[in-house]
Amino acid sequence: MKGNDYESQRARRVRENQNKLRSLGIAKRQAGPPCVLDPNSMLMLPERGDAARETYKTCTEVLFSQPMKRKKPRRRQARGQEAKVAKAVAPSRTSKRIRGETPEKFDASSLASTSVANRELLGADIDDQVVVVGRRGRPRSQLVLPEHDIKAPFTLRSIGVTVWSLGEIYRGEWKNKFWSSTGCLYHHAYPVGYKATKRHFNRSYTMWIEAGDRGPVFFVREEGPNPLVFKGESPTKPWTKICVHKKLGTRISGPLHFGFSDPCTQSAIAKMYNEGEMEAALAGSKAWNDVLSPQEKAAKDFMEIEGVGERAAMALATTTALGGTRHGDRKSLAEWAARDGGEKLKHFLLTSEELGVSTLRWPLWRAKLVPGILSHLGCET
Repeated sequence: MKGNDYESQRARRVRENQNKLRSLGIAKRQAGPPCVLDPNSMLMLPERGDAARETYKTCTEVLFSQPMKRKKPRRRQARGQEAKVAKAVAPSRTSKRIRGETPEKFDASSLASTSVANRELLGADIDDQVVVVGRRGRPRSQLVLPEHDIKAPFTLRSIGVTVWSLGEIYRGEWKNKFWSSTGCLYHHAYPVGYKATKRHFNRSYTMWIEAGDRGPVFFVREEGPNPLVFKGESPTKPWTKICVHKKLGTRISGPLHFGFSDPCTQSAIAKMYNEGEMEAALAGSKAWNDVLSPQEKAAKDFMEIEGVGERAAMALATTTALGGTRHGDRKSLAEWAARDGGEKLKHFLLTSEELGVSTLRWPLWRAKLVPGILSHLGCET
């Protein structure tokens, strides 16, 4: 009897719960068969199909009688808005032009005072005070001659270079090629026998200069169990080869690493100049020998042609590919080129490796300068 009483009470509680659900509208169904009770459970059997969807919809309407509130944006989005606002804020630092201030007046004569003082020491005639400018119109750094001699070895603490030997000023044939370009910070000679050391890339490097056939050759040796030697026609080229060898995405200033960008080194080299070489260093021009060889005279004559630089002039003066002989002046070259209308000369100017790879790859050389040279010689093609 006790078991029957328990079952009847359970059935009664189930019916009461169902009536409560129906009164609340939760168990209300508009379609489908009536709910079927499981005699072994106090819960209804799960509904299927449309009945289940209707029940879920009804429960949702009861539980969420009010519209759902939208969630707040994440902090990341808020930071993005703050960043946009921050960009619109005016910078705290502004230029003088924006503030309406006028720039200070530039006195060019003050930059030339050092050059004039050096000229006075040499007893040269002083013309109008003109500032010598280098590449891109920047004023060239002027030499300062110290009262005492600077002798090697000495260390440049600013760049960590130790100069062991200053070498000697080259005064042989093609002396002009043993000078830096006119756009350098300091216009100076490259002494043959110059030797310096520097530690870079956690390695020790030894640098020196030797005389080549048509100019100086710069060497850089990486010290170690298996030393590597790199060379080039300028101070930068061997250091660039080192960067390429190490697969580094960086660039190096060759004059800086050789020690030529330091005024102390320039003052020491200037002590070896003669009067003409000092004038060339101060004026930013190339120093030629007092007595020129026939090939040097021819090169200077070829440089009078617009578009012909030192490298091209030297190639035209020394090559034997133009008729099997060397031409001593523009007249001789023009007479030979006129025989075939300038075709062989044009081929030489566009393809000869004697002119240098950089010259041949220069787009302006092929498009404008070569036609101008042929026109000057009277053999347009």
